[in-house]
Amino acid sequence: MVQPLHLKYRPSNFDEFVGNKGVISSIKSVLERKDGIPHSFLFTGPSGCGKTTLARITKEHLNCSDMDFQELNVANVRGIDTIREIGQSCGYSPHEGPIKIFLLDEAQKLTSDAQNALLKLLEDTPNHVYFILCTTDPEKLIKTIKTRCHTYQVQSLLDRDIKELLNKVLKKEEVKGFPEKAIDEICKASLGSPRQALVILDSVIDIADDDELIASVINYSIDEKSVIDLCKALLEKQKWSVVSKVLKGINDEPEKVRYAVLGYMDSVLLNDGNPLAAVIIELFWESFMYVGKAGLTHCCYTCPR
Repeated sequence: MVQPLHLKYRPSNFDEFVGNKGVISSIKSVLERKDGIPHSFLFTGPSGCGKTTLARITKEHLNCSDMDFQELNVANVRGIDTIREIGQSCGYSPHEGPIKIFLLDEAQKLTSDAQNALLKLLEDTPNHVYFILCTTDPEKLIKTIKTRCHTYQVQSLLDRDIKELLNKVLKKEEVKGFPEKAIDEICKASLGSPRQALVILDSVIDIADDDELIASVINYSIDEKSVIDLCKALLEKQKWSVVSKVLKGINDEPEKVRYAVLGYMDSVLLNDGNPLAAVIIELFWESFMYVGKAGLTHCCYTCPR
């Protein structure tokens, strides 16, 4: 069975991980300690930036067996009963090897009761148990959970990092003559997500006609029309009632929307020299990672009009 590219080329060690060099260096230094390795990690960042991949690599560094590695998508099991079951499991020895690890993906979706129950586990974790939490929305976690964890913010990749990844994969797949324009468009459409970049590449890699290939990439973007409508409304200094209506129709992650707005405004500034685009770029410069939709709303509200 042929694997999708984003799974086939998923990093299996820190050296294969593209971008986020500072984060990688910090995690490695902690894991290389002879003692005092923390028992709870929190990886934050946009979807597709490598949080769960880092969790699995961390699992390998801690010498946790597959049998003792439990990965839970909290979106599906978000209640307190799940945490109680984890607590019961913590009381048992690992099946193989010295430790067991619980990976809680989309941790922000835990209910309030579940988060408080999890906090008690983090406060009194057995020596053989480790927790790794991954989230796109850390502000929805209670503060005491965040302070109990070693936290690492995984950033979206720069275009040059995405381009490096794409070229490596194209070389390994023995694809020659892939249009540079298509690579540039994939970088834009991926919004800094290596997973999304490889998903897009996988969807177009077999298209022989260059023009059709490039057109397919351009059409492969998040909620494209809504984001473009938002950018146009900001540039046209539309009333807040108009801008807020567009905002309400956007369901993508705020950080992805921010990245898309920056890309659109960058293009406007380079091609038209519109000074308002530069102002909007400055307003949208800071990450929405810890403020979520409120950050997006605030930036749009404070745009000149």
